[in-house]
Amino acid sequence: MNIIQKLALLYVSLIRIIRLSIINIFSKLLFRNKENCNKILINRDGAFGDSIVALPAINIVRQNYPAAQIDLLSFNNSGISFKDIGLDKALINNLYIIHKTKRPETLSLLKKEKYDLFIQIPQNIGIYKSVRNMILVRFYLNIKSAFGWDGGRIKSFMRYQKKFLSIPTETQRFINTLQKNGLHGHIDYPINSQEPRHRLFEKEMSTNKPIVFLIGGKLQPKKWPLEHWVTLAKLIDPQQKILLIGGKDEISDAKFILSRTTNTINLCGELTILELHHVFKNASLAISLDTGAMHLCDAAGTKLIALFSTRDLSNKWYPNNKSSIVIEKVVHCSFCLKTQCTNNICMSNILPEEVYSKMRDLLLT
Repeated sequence: MNIIQKLALLYVSLIRIIRLSIINIFSKLLFRNKENCNKILINRDGAFGDSIVALPAINIVRQNYPAAQIDLLSFNNSGISFKDIGLDKALINNLYIIHKTKRPETLSLLKKEKYDLFIQIPQNIGIYKSVRNMILVRFYLNIKSAFGWDGGRIKSFMRYQKKFLSIPTETQRFINTLQKNGLHGHIDYPINSQEPRHRLFEKEMSTNKPIVFLIGGKLQPKKWPLEHWVTLAKLIDPQQKILLIGGKDEISDAKFILSRTTNTINLCGELTILELHHVFKNASLAISLDTGAMHLCDAAGTKLIALFSTRDLSNKWYPNNKSSIVIEKVVHCSFCLKTQCTNNICMSNILPEEVYSKMRDLLLT
C-alpha cells in the first residue's frame, strides 16, 4: 500500500468516525435503554432486494422478543416490497407498506401505538437524514428507546475501499448492529414457497432439476450482454433445461435468448415471488446478475454464481450463502456510479467460458 492509498483510507476512516460519533451523541441524548419491550416498530425502506437482505435481522428481533407485538414500516415508492414476499405469519404482527407521499398520515397513525422500542434497519441516507429521523422518532412518535442508525455509505475512494477494506454484506451489517445492542440469534429467512402452476414448469421440471438464468436488473450497467447468455446456454448440455427468470421488462431479452438456443424456457414475468422461491429451492444452480431476485435465490440456499458490475462498491450486495461464487471485473472506469454506460466493459469482460468453468466446479461440490 503506497502513501496515496494510505491517505485515502485515512480520510475514509475519519469520515466514518465523525459520522458514527454524531450518531452516538444523538443516540445517548435522545434515547435510553429498555429491556422489557412489548411493542416494537422496525423501519426498513426499499424494494425487493432491500427487503430480502433485511429478513435475517428482523427474524433475530423476533427470536429475542417472541411475545412482543412487532410491526414493520417500509416506505416504498414502487416495485416489489415486503408484502409480496410471503413472510411467515409469526415474523411480524402488522405490516405498513406506504408510499412516501403518505408519510404524514402514516406517522400520525403510528404515534397512537405508543411503541416501546424503535429499530432502524438503515439505508444509506446520510448523517442529516439520520439525525432528522432520530428526532422524529423521539419527539413525534414519542418512542423513548431506539437504535440502528449508522454512518451510511462513503462514496469516496471506493477503489481503495474495495481493495483494502473488509466490507460486510448488508445482511451481516444489520446483524452486527443488533449484536452490538445485545440481540443475538440464528440466521434464517422466514419466507414461504408455493409450487408454480405454470404449464411449462409442470411439464419440464417434474423429473429434472433446472439451471436458472436470472437475467433481470434495474440498471443498464449491471446487465450482462445477451450474446453472453446465449453462448453460456450453448456451452451447457443441450438436454439440461434452463429457466430464464426476470420481470416483464425482460421478456424481449428472454425472447432473444430463446430464439438462439434449444435448451431455454422463458418464464419472465410469469411467476409470483412465492413461486420463484420454490423454483430456486429446487434448482441445481443459478446464474444471476446483481438483482433483487438474486437475494431471494441466496435466501433459498441455491448454489449461485453472481455476476457483478463494479460501477459501485459491490461487496455489500454479495450473496451470503457460503457456496456462492461472485465474478466481477475491476477495470479502469469502475466505481463510476453511472446509471447508463456506453460500453459496459466491467460486465462484458466476464466471459461465458469463465462462468461455465465456475458452474462445473460448483456443481461438483
